[in-house]
Amino acid sequence: MRFSTTALAIVAASLLPAVTASAQAPAAPKPPPEMAQLKFFEGRWTCAGEVQATPMGPAGKMTATVKIEDDLGGFWQSGNVKGMAPGMPPMEGKFHTTWDPGAKSYVMFWVDSMGGWSRSTAPGWTGEKLVYTGEGAIAGQKFAGRDTFTRNADGSLRHTWEMQIEGKWMPVGDETCH
Repeated sequence: MRFSTTALAIVAASLLPAVTASAQAPAAPKPPPEMAQLKFFEGRWTCAGEVQATPMGPAGKMTATVKIEDDLGGFWQSGNVKGMAPGMPPMEGKFHTTWDPGAKSYVMFWVDSMGGWSRSTAPGWTGEKLVYTGEGAIAGQKFAGRDTFTRNADGSLRHTWEMQIEGKWMPVGDETCH
């Protein structure tokens, strides 16, 4: 049995949509809706506050600039921090935050220019507060840490951070960002 060129072209044309559809990449996953709750943080912030005396440095006034943006297709929020505090060299840090649907919590990873790192989690906003707790290390010393972010009515942000020293939470810093 012989097929004409026209018949073969008709058969090939009818199969083409099925072949093309199966060759296309699957649709990209969408970021979890919980990531929208972090939009408040996006943008550029200028921060000022105070740090407490700790084994890492003396007490005094501190300043920082922060740039936070949506990243990696909306699955992450990433930020760059540059800060100055008395008795310390200029500091630069980076953080990445996402929602972990399995654990039902936000996860934040932090690294900085002094070799510090931390991994912390937060269950979500409670009113105007978002509290991350976790562990990290500075100069080879492990510690438990807690960061509290509070949205203020005027659009500013208050950030306090604490370390657990000898089983007690000790304030380390308090800043307000605009």
